[in-house]
Amino acid sequence: MTATVWLLRYPVELGMSTVEHVEDWMREFRLMALGRDGGTVTHDVPLRLQAMVDALTRRYGTELSEPDRVRAAAAARGQATVDLAYPVRDDDGEAVVRGWQAMLAEVDEWCRTEDLLTLQRTPEQVAFQDWVCDEFVRQLRGEPPRPWTPRPAVTAVPSPDG
Repeated sequence: MTATVWLLRYPVELGMSTVEHVEDWMREFRLMALGRDGGTVTHDVPLRLQAMVDALTRRYGTELSEPDRVRAAAAARGQATVDLAYPVRDDDGEAVVRGWQAMLAEVDEWCRTEDLLTLQRTPEQVAFQDWVCDEFVRQLRGEPPRPWTPRPAVTAVPSPDG
């Protein structure tokens, strides 16, 4: 059985930057693999992210194609927001979404501790991705959609040392 998950007032620019950030991670991890002996990355975070992306693409690629097309068309028109509909097989959707959310958080943490070109996601990208994941879980549980509401900007507080 399929359900439809709605992402209302999806912020097009933020959504595109978040997708591009994950693509940047993937590109850097592939380059790391090419630079290693035997062409493999030895740390498991890049390997597990690649495996998860591959599995999700195989399983949900068809469902993602139409919302991706609508989002790209909205970006081309310069729209700030768009409502996106995702047809989702609800058999294990919550586990898949929570697994993706946990994987992204793990990659962020790994990026903070490693010497990489691509840094962790911005706080705004994390808040956005959490909203996307929460909307999938909530709606798969039968709850109504909640539109994106921008979060107040987080500013760094200077340390007492200056």
